[in-house]
Amino acid sequence: MSIEPLKELALIGALGSTVTITSAEFARCLEASPQTASRKLQTLEQESMIKRTMIPNGQEITITEQGILTLQKEYLKYQQIFGDDEEIRLTGAVCTGLGEGRYYVTLTGYLQQFERELGFTPFPGTFNIELDPWSITARKRLDALGFVDVEGFDDGTRTFGSVKCFKVKLDGVNGAIIIPNRKNYPDNIIEIIARVNLREHLNVSDGDEVKVILCRT
Repeated sequence: MSIEPLKELALIGALGSTVTITSAEFARCLEASPQTASRKLQTLEQESMIKRTMIPNGQEITITEQGILTLQKEYLKYQQIFGDDEEIRLTGAVCTGLGEGRYYVTLTGYLQQFERELGFTPFPGTFNIELDPWSITARKRLDALGFVDVEGFDDGTRTFGSVKCFKVKLDGVNGAIIIPNRKNYPDNIIEIIARVNLREHLNVSDGDEVKVILCRT
């Protein structure tokens, strides 16, 4: 897929809002024929990059989450090309989870994959952080950085879903944010696994502020 049509839609305001445009108008943005512009819009719609509604005076177009992610990945590539490759950090307050982390982290089906894919045996439990407002927004960019996909499994009694792992560092310790692939998972909380007990290593308690550095994969 050529990303240029998606960029042009973002430039005219379809990123985060809806724009109304005709194929002829979009053709001028692309410096192409209306037929070519129409085909490109159809392709973007088929690839779930945009949502499009036909109306009498043209079409209403909004870039989807998939389209936003595609643009973010392109943006990160340009950052690397031009040396503007700043660290992405998430900031928030330490909080207590539901106590389920220990159970899931120690399940053999997950544990073996964590060891193989992340390179460490995680401490039995998760380190939970409630993100500040800016970091909640930044968290939505995580997929653009690349992630380790830990597959789901069936232990004969119950089925466990897949998990996305995003490599991070806290005070020089390698770890990973783990995000289950399920609906309704909160945007304002992240769970981190590491080889050590991070509460003890960082000497923090509930409410203390911590910073997490994202690692590109």
